[in-house]
Amino acid sequence: MKKLVMLLAFLLLATQPFMGEEKSNVVANESNVEIINITAMQAWEMLQNESDGVQIPVDVRTLGEYFNERIATPHSYDKPRWYPLQAIEKPFFATLFIKIFDGKEAILYCRTSHRSYIAAKIIAPSFNGKIYNLVGGITAWKEAGLPTVHGFGFG
Repeated sequence: MKKLVMLLAFLLLATQPFMGEEKSNVVANESNVEIINITAMQAWEMLQNESDGVQIPVDVRTLGEYFNERIATPHSYDKPRWYPLQAIEKPFFATLFIKIFDGKEAILYCRTSHRSYIAAKIIAPSFNGKIYNLVGGITAWKEAGLPTVHGFGFG
């Protein structure tokens, strides 16, 4: 299991692209970073709009859930990253998350936004960037008629 976790950490580091405001419904400001709740349509608009920077969707569900179905994004550089809540709950991996996404804008999502909010609360105190919580998660995304992808799909 430890080898799998270390492999996961390496893969997360190795597969991250090097990338370089509309706030709505701020939920927490326990540190210098606010957790901003956004709707599925707001997330889709943010991902389509390149003029406001790059937002990175981060799926905090299990690997099985991620491969079963995840949100589809309009650009190759903003494909959802997988970083499960179970890893973020461990201090080492929370710190690793913060280092990987330092200074960036992360849109955290899960099935219904419960796990993504927990993940956001864990990383917010030390995060130097923006944290968005996709309210309703992938469930709301699908209800809004937005695209998803399955398995190793790249759509």
